[in-house]
Amino acid sequence: MRIYFTLYLIPVVVVSLLVFWVALRRETHRLVFVLVVSVAALAALHPVFAAVALGLVLVTHQLVEAYRAQRLRGARVVLIAVVVALVTIGVGKYGRQGALALWWSEDDWIVTHLVMPLGVSYFAFRMLQYVFDCVRGVIEENSLLRLAAFMMWIPAFPAGPLETYQGFYAKRTAGFERQEFYYGLRRIALGYFKKVFVVDFVFAIFFGRITGTIGKTAFGPDDVGWWWPLAFCVIVFVRAYFDLSAYTDLAVGFSRLFGFRIMENFHFPFWQKNLSAFWHSWHISLSTWVRNNVYFPVFGLTRKTWLGLYASMLVMGLWHAVDLNWLAWGLWHGTGLVVVARWERWKKARRKRRKRAGLPPAAAYERFTRWLAYPATFLYVALGYGFVATPSFEQALRVLVNVVRLPLAWAAGVVL
Repeated sequence: MRIYFTLYLIPVVVVSLLVFWVALRRETHRLVFVLVVSVAALAALHPVFAAVALGLVLVTHQLVEAYRAQRLRGARVVLIAVVVALVTIGVGKYGRQGALALWWSEDDWIVTHLVMPLGVSYFAFRMLQYVFDCVRGVIEENSLLRLAAFMMWIPAFPAGPLETYQGFYAKRTAGFERQEFYYGLRRIALGYFKKVFVVDFVFAIFFGRITGTIGKTAFGPDDVGWWWPLAFCVIVFVRAYFDLSAYTDLAVGFSRLFGFRIMENFHFPFWQKNLSAFWHSWHISLSTWVRNNVYFPVFGLTRKTWLGLYASMLVMGLWHAVDLNWLAWGLWHGTGLVVVARWERWKKARRKRRKRAGLPPAAAYERFTRWLAYPATFLYVALGYGFVATPSFEQALRVLVNVVRLPLAWAAGVVL
């Protein structure tokens, strides 16, 4: 994330824009320049991973070349790519802990350089998407330069979006467009406003103490009011949106300055009619990746919707971190999506039964459930953040227990 807050960002961007749009005319020269700047920027922050990333680009290119030359079958190419991606993510996220657990100390070179940037997960998924699309026949070319420029594109490196290879190039402007440039500047300003003012000032200064106090209360004693842990989950959820969407604004904005129209990652996620609609508006690039590469293959093999949904959300959870908290988060969202899918099928069947019986549509009931679904979706997603915003799985469970315990007791008292 530091790439957006380095002291040299403004002069580097200004010089790069002048060279890109004024000095260079040919597409090949511009891609070479983009690649050099991206690699240099990444190397300045993390030289080891810059070298690793370039090596993975070369491996990806050679895998596709071997497939095109029929030296490797598609299934084997996919298997190798998946193994390489998993090893990359595993070493990047857990290599340091593994080295410390074996015999190295905090001061050893290998330990200090095994801490990979957050972008390692996005990079690995972009690599997999390219291999999948080449094997499926979606991508017909295999240019090493275009592949490297796409995978190393530095604005999207820290936190996405997970743009596809074809989308990265197909939506690019033919030349300099003033409206695109101004739009990019506005998105950059919006991104810095969200990150610097909303996240690092408003949430840190005003909500920091609140979330700290609520957090201690929420997963502390068992006799707290249900509103404290609920407020904790809501605040963490809203903060996550502003933080993640800020980086999307920055990635989209800086990309637009250079004529690249990368995809959006968020679209009014706080007000969606159900959990399925939420995942079409939240972290769109990641949810699209998982839907195309996990849900559809699992559903195609098993013809079971629930299995595809659970597999998708478990992969998404474990992509963030391999621990009980994110595993529970994946199960939470998988369960919610399964319930939504069955609820939608039940509603369709109910409408058909009423129509066959000659009964009018239950307009009042439909309207009530439709409006109730919006806040229910928001609260369900917010409660899911209780799993990943707490230090341990035990404390996460305590948060959820404290949220539902008193309302359930009140409801039971009313019924009894």
